[in-house]
Amino acid sequence: MPPFAAVGWVLCLLLLGSSWARAVPQTAPPASAPPPPWPVLRLCTSDSPFVPYTAPDGSGSSQRLLAQALQGLPLRLQSYVAPRSRCLLDARAGQAEALIGVFDPERLAWARYPMRGDQPDGSQALAAGRFLVYRRVGSPADWDGERFSQLQGAPVGVRLGFSYGGALARSAAPIDDKATSAEQLLRKLAKGRVALAIVQEAQGELLRQQGLEAPIEALPRPFSSFELHLILTQRFEQQHPALARQLWQRIGQLRARQAGSP
Repeated sequence: MPPFAAVGWVLCLLLLGSSWARAVPQTAPPASAPPPPWPVLRLCTSDSPFVPYTAPDGSGSSQRLLAQALQGLPLRLQSYVAPRSRCLLDARAGQAEALIGVFDPERLAWARYPMRGDQPDGSQALAAGRFLVYRRVGSPADWDGERFSQLQGAPVGVRLGFSYGGALARSAAPIDDKATSAEQLLRKLAKGRVALAIVQEAQGELLRQQGLEAPIEALPRPFSSFELHLILTQRFEQQHPALARQLWQRIGQLRARQAGSP
């Protein structure tokens, strides 16, 4: 066969092989299945600061602790801000899955706390603090640790949407619960619109030092102590019981570690 003919045959075979390769469908590597979506934990935070624990911008100490506890867990946190009363309504209605707040047995119809027996587990709380009773300097209004006295017809001021425990209900004192922030409440006290005001200690002392329309003072006996918990809705806890337990446990571990830090 002449050399030029052999070259032609080779070229022909190469062209046929290329066409055949293009005609055969190529099998793509199997695509890996996308990971299942993580559950969403919608946290509703009050639009009024609860110093130093929560703040609308997420900078509160309890909010930072919660963010640390969530690291590495298959949960997506979605935070939003609303009035405290709206947060409670949203949680009851299923529009939010989580709040930061105190234990209130009346909330057990829709809320879940880290529990030890029939009581909340303080070792898994986000924080602890005290509520103090404030009055105007020179006022005779008093709190003796059991009951209010010498209110002179004026109510005791508390914050809207807050739970102060059974002591407030047992006192039978007239209550003004219209204030939506600690500052608004203490300004009402300074103006004489309430006889006494129950305010979280850190907030009350900060506002007192900043100055109000009239000087105020804290009474020597605190109204109550409190623990702040991550409150989950009953629905979320029932759907993700292991995650709920793990999250509460991590909160307790991180808080204990921080308390033990030098």
